[in-house]
Amino acid sequence: MTPRAERAVAARNLNAILGKKRTIDWALARRAQSSLSKELTYGVLRHYFSLCDQVDDALSKSFRKQDLDLYGLLLVGAYQLGRTRIPAHAAIYETVEAAHELRKPWAKGVVNAVLRKLSERPISPSEHSFEHPEWLNSKLRDQYAEAEALMDANNRRAPMCLRVNTRRTTPRDYQALLERADIGYRKSWLPESLVLETPRPTDELPGFAEGLVAVQDIGAQLAIQPLAARLEPGQRVLDACAAPGGKLFHLLEAHDGLNVVAIDRATDRVQDLQRIAARLGHRNFTIQVADATQLSWWDAIGFDHVLVDVPCSGSGTLRRHPDIKVTRRWTEVESQLELQGRLLGNLWLTLCGGGTLLYCTCSILAEENDGIVGAFVETQADARVIDVKLPTGQATRFGWQLLPTERTTDGFYFALLQKDEK
Repeated sequence: MTPRAERAVAARNLNAILGKKRTIDWALARRAQSSLSKELTYGVLRHYFSLCDQVDDALSKSFRKQDLDLYGLLLVGAYQLGRTRIPAHAAIYETVEAAHELRKPWAKGVVNAVLRKLSERPISPSEHSFEHPEWLNSKLRDQYAEAEALMDANNRRAPMCLRVNTRRTTPRDYQALLERADIGYRKSWLPESLVLETPRPTDELPGFAEGLVAVQDIGAQLAIQPLAARLEPGQRVLDACAAPGGKLFHLLEAHDGLNVVAIDRATDRVQDLQRIAARLGHRNFTIQVADATQLSWWDAIGFDHVLVDVPCSGSGTLRRHPDIKVTRRWTEVESQLELQGRLLGNLWLTLCGGGTLLYCTCSILAEENDGIVGAFVETQADARVIDVKLPTGQATRFGWQLLPTERTTDGFYFALLQKDEK
């Protein structure tokens, strides 16, 4: 891929995300990417708000809606000039030439003028120095004393974390494979958890195709810990909203003899889950396409344990998904609160007396976490909160919060509830 094509690809990625509200994962999978096109896409989204301030100040008039890809191209140029070591002359030249790749050569003069103007002036302080939308900035400041550290952590690159598949190898043997391949790593809180010193494409990981290892954030790997001491062979376990299956497969790898049922409402996500299961060698579970807000899928046999990782804002995963802070609105988060409460209430009906339900989100917002759990236990007479304690993070009133200020974990929330015996 030529240098100008890399800039054009990044601009098209941004057009899909900013103009069509696609996710960064969708945009990157849509077309061939180079390491630079990915870096430019992620970089612009991490610093989107201040970059917009700079570009808007240098533009004499806004682009038409159909030319949003050119605005993305200017953001790509501004990011290179202010946030990378790419020489200014190269950044400007290749970004200007990328207008040809976008089939808009008429815009070269505008792109050149704006980028030269930006290169000649110092970057002035922006009111968006923390690179978060106003609503999220306000929420974090209201809820966390360490809000600025949280926002700073959200703008950093995420670590690449691995989970060794203990059904196919041992942590020690897999570490030896990494050492033989000269891939640096460090250990984490669980024996099967490793953090790479430098992220790698999965096809460079030894034994990935053979299912020896999976990519999974350490915070997500800690999810099954609150249930660990309560799991016994023969028990019936439900993983609702199961795809893409990281917690499900970790559960199967860590505990023998469980009768596990997994459901997810999206057919394509279930198909992805099945493909991952085949790579990892997991067959001893039941999977079906089903809506966890309904009960038509349930055979009326109670579960001893239920794991529900509800749809949420994703506010704990901004290091990996910086598109969220650019495209998500508070009204969209607010509209999901009712769904989260409905999922919790409906799945409670499938739980046996004496059983436990683990409520999870990848959010750091109290409304989606303690807010949902607190409202539930206040109205559900047979629900009891069980204390959760993990090796990192902090206790909340009803659960446990992991934060991205811990460099090896995304932001996750866990609350463990027990149902009274009848």
